[in-house]
Amino acid sequence: MLLIKLSTSALREFKELTMNKDETIERARDLRDKDELDASLELLLLLKDEFHEDAMVLFEVGGAYDILGMAPDAIPYYEKAMENGLDDPELEECYVCLGTSHRVIGEFEDSVDVLEQAVENYPESYVAKVFLAIAYYGNGQFSESVQALMNALLDTTADEELQSYSDTLNFFKDNLDEVWPD
Repeated sequence: MLLIKLSTSALREFKELTMNKDETIERARDLRDKDELDASLELLLLLKDEFHEDAMVLFEVGGAYDILGMAPDAIPYYEKAMENGLDDPELEECYVCLGTSHRVIGEFEDSVDVLEQAVENYPESYVAKVFLAIAYYGNGQFSESVQALMNALLDTTADEELQSYSDTLNFFKDNLDEVWPD
């Protein structure tokens, strides 16, 4: 795990918030929005020391690592947040973040497993469906990838011209490898 030397500004921010969990999370998000990613992570790590089993805090720490491109560090925080009872809507986002983190580091089967769970638990989530398509592609499941993307596109498009071809596209989506030479 990465050790970070806390900056004076992060310590000052932390002391000012006096460990109020919700306010500290909000401040960390504000820092992230201002591209002060290291300071956001520092603040969340301090909060984790106080609320080390809190699902929301663990999720936020995972997200801070993830945004910094440190997916291997993010994964255990996402997993622990889920184990500790993370609630919606963050739980839905956590599934997607965990699945994409696995994909980023080449753990394609784990990525597919997590994102399939996301789609099963949140069947209306097109975000989960599209990231699952990307995971399928990384896992060498090319037909499943294209099918998932086409389903998402056909379910969500408002483009009238594309909608006029929906029957044909649905047919081809289900028969991607078929040819009819005669």
